[in-house]
Amino acid sequence: MDKKTQSLVRESINEKKEEVIRQFHFLLNYPFHPEATFILLEVRGDTGSFGISVTQMNGWGKQLNKNAYGKYDSDLVGFVFDVYANLEQDYNEIINDLELVDEIDDYAKEYFVPFIQECFNQAGGKNAKIPFYLYYPNSGDAYDLVKEKWLDEDEYL
Repeated sequence: MDKKTQSLVRESINEKKEEVIRQFHFLLNYPFHPEATFILLEVRGDTGSFGISVTQMNGWGKQLNKNAYGKYDSDLVGFVFDVYANLEQDYNEIINDLELVDEIDDYAKEYFVPFIQECFNQAGGKNAKIPFYLYYPNSGDAYDLVKEKWLDEDEYL
């Protein structure tokens, strides 16, 4: 993948910056369930379309579905990205080149870490009362946004 395509992928993601910062402001003030031990931001998707879901967790095995007031946490919406949005090629042209699709998807997943970290920090995330983990289920990798570091496997497996 050439540098121009990389730049356009970053541009597509960066267009969501203000929206992501606003959502982090909301999350940082959300009344999470008192048993929540961390917030899971799970990255899913492929072929240019990615979503990052938001789930309160009590350890790695238990999702919590209610907030501190006992109401279902339907307000916890995540983030959606179309990383192909600014690419010059036609969508069908892109998806017919499987090598390019893999390169773009891998690049986008890699770029989410500094992008989400920057948005989190700008929203005041360093003062979070609970850890926020950016998690990649396919690889099992988890990144701690508060501590700005990848978790060791023994911290979450």
